[in-house]
Amino acid sequence: MEYDPLVDLPGGDNFHDVTALFEDAAEDMQPGALVLAEGFTLQDAMSSFEIGEPRFDSGLGLLDKSKPSFNPLAPLTPEEVCWIIDRSFSCEMEWHSGYTLSQTIFSFLYVHSLKEIEPDLIPGGSPPCSDSLRPPELISVVLRAAVFGLLKCCDLSWRELNKGNVYDAEDWQSEKCDVPLSEALPVKYVCKVLDEACHWLETSAKVPQPWKAMLMNRLKFRKSLIELFETQLSQPHSNLLPTMISLSLQLLHPITTTTQSDPAPDSPARLAFDPQFARVLVSYIPLHVIELPDQAHTWASLEGLLTSLKTVNDLANTVELSTWEIAGHLQLWCPQPHSRFSYVRSTTQSAFWDGVLVLNKFALKHVVVRFFRETLDTSYDDFTQTVKTRWQGPAPPPLAHIERTITQILIAHIKALWYNPPRRRRFCAKSLFDWHDLFAVLMDVSVHLAPLQDQKHDHVHRARIAVLMYRLSVIREVVLSGFQLSLYTNEERVFAYWYVVQVLEMHLSCIDQLIPGTSRTVVTVKQTTFSWRRTRLNFLRRYKWAFMSEYEDIDLQPFGHPSFTKFAAACEDHAKGQCSQQLERSKYDKQYLSLDSIALAREILSRLLTSPAGWAGGWSEERKKFVQKLLDVCIALQRQLPSTEQALTTWDAKTFKWDADVHPWFPVISGFPPAPP
Repeated sequence: MEYDPLVDLPGGDNFHDVTALFEDAAEDMQPGALVLAEGFTLQDAMSSFEIGEPRFDSGLGLLDKSKPSFNPLAPLTPEEVCWIIDRSFSCEMEWHSGYTLSQTIFSFLYVHSLKEIEPDLIPGGSPPCSDSLRPPELISVVLRAAVFGLLKCCDLSWRELNKGNVYDAEDWQSEKCDVPLSEALPVKYVCKVLDEACHWLETSAKVPQPWKAMLMNRLKFRKSLIELFETQLSQPHSNLLPTMISLSLQLLHPITTTTQSDPAPDSPARLAFDPQFARVLVSYIPLHVIELPDQAHTWASLEGLLTSLKTVNDLANTVELSTWEIAGHLQLWCPQPHSRFSYVRSTTQSAFWDGVLVLNKFALKHVVVRFFRETLDTSYDDFTQTVKTRWQGPAPPPLAHIERTITQILIAHIKALWYNPPRRRRFCAKSLFDWHDLFAVLMDVSVHLAPLQDQKHDHVHRARIAVLMYRLSVIREVVLSGFQLSLYTNEERVFAYWYVVQVLEMHLSCIDQLIPGTSRTVVTVKQTTFSWRRTRLNFLRRYKWAFMSEYEDIDLQPFGHPSFTKFAAACEDHAKGQCSQQLERSKYDKQYLSLDSIALAREILSRLLTSPAGWAGGWSEERKKFVQKLLDVCIALQRQLPSTEQALTTWDAKTFKWDADVHPWFPVISGFPPAPP
């Protein structure tokens, strides 16, 4: 769509063109020259920039030289070693949450001191021992094994994350800063080191209880993680994974149920972590100091990671694409705490498609077969046979092209469910053209088919409707995800709700159902005043995906695209009180229409809570939780919205508050107590 110069610009339209002034001033300058005020250097200019990402915004800082230097051979008590191992888990989980290795793993100084604590390289054969409470083997055997295990887990995770399913510097941070992660050490060797450390703890009398058991639990838990990550990386569909995950959760339980106090301020254990150490490493981005979370948060994150891997394994043994889609949408719409780690999202995508096989056992045709079976309740063979029988075109039917296109679109569509939300929204917006192109191909196929008397058995027509339904569902996701990402201004929310209603009505008409859904738009429009020119400018910017030049290459006009003209007409009709028979009814009943529609939605959602699981399968409970969340929104709005049109005219629409933590799409009304259960 061409740019309209009459559209209002942000900040008004009282601008003057000063290009000529700058061109005259720069006429005598050479290309690349820079004019600076006296005393102002290029370094001063660069220092004025501030990176907005809080994980990276550091500025100038000096290392803290006030505290003692770190000595890797300083004797430690069993309690101090146990605390160090626990905090190393915190470093690991913070890296999984998106921070860099420099800020997390590499701030653990024993990672850089493995040579110093190697028993064969220590002068005299062992670290100096000060007393019987601090046996040197706690460092050279136990702590060394824990560090090796930590690095190997990070190495295995790094390899999974580096597959390309998630994006470096966006979902995770790959930069190693020239620090090895024990890449050259085989998993069996690291597990052997951990076993030797456990054997020493079990047979040695130098470590008393309960620390002996606590240290062994942590080493065994680390070994179970290594074996789990190694199997997940090389055999994502292994039958051993459920047992491995259960074992890890079982070993984690006694660790989380016992608490220990932090070491004394002057303890050498505290020197094992230096958050400022990242400044001495080779790095391409500025880093700021982070504070590790408390230990309870770390254990909760680890439990969430393992539980999520269990869900991945359940999905990996699910052949129905609809179930994959439902599970993917649920973890986007109502994510569980500590469940959307980049590692989990990468393993999920790897389990679905490894670049060769679907679900590690099916050819690509499986995607097309399941699409026709689950969406149309027919076989793909029947579809192809129907096309071949009825085909009247001059060239062979494009069945290979249709199969290839459906496969490519659906694989990318399902994998994108485990992208980060902003990237998934961008992907969905771009994929709309691919869905439209497929729809146009099926439409062209229909033109070259012999007429069919019984339209109920017209597989091509039904396939075309199914593709349109998918496309409309993607448009719905693009619009509603804008609420979850807090993208919309107050003016944009009005159009977004109105537009999603139009899309949903088209979707419902495709499946021969019709549910009125205009209440949300009416309520948000009721007292919204805005500049139409500004709103149109926001429309062109927010829905630019609908005006891609590629659509001009296809003769068929796309269905479901936004129309600002229709929106303006709908708002004008509403302002004039001409909203058809529904508004006329509100004049007589004195009951505002929105409450009737919300009551209808409440009734439908209540029925869904008791409906069969369907394609949700093992995710039926999560689906019910999401429906319950929608039902809670209906109940709250039904209690809090004005009950009559007269009350609505004086009601303040600014009480609407959008909070994605409460609900990803719909607002709450501030100033009201929560709804009773």
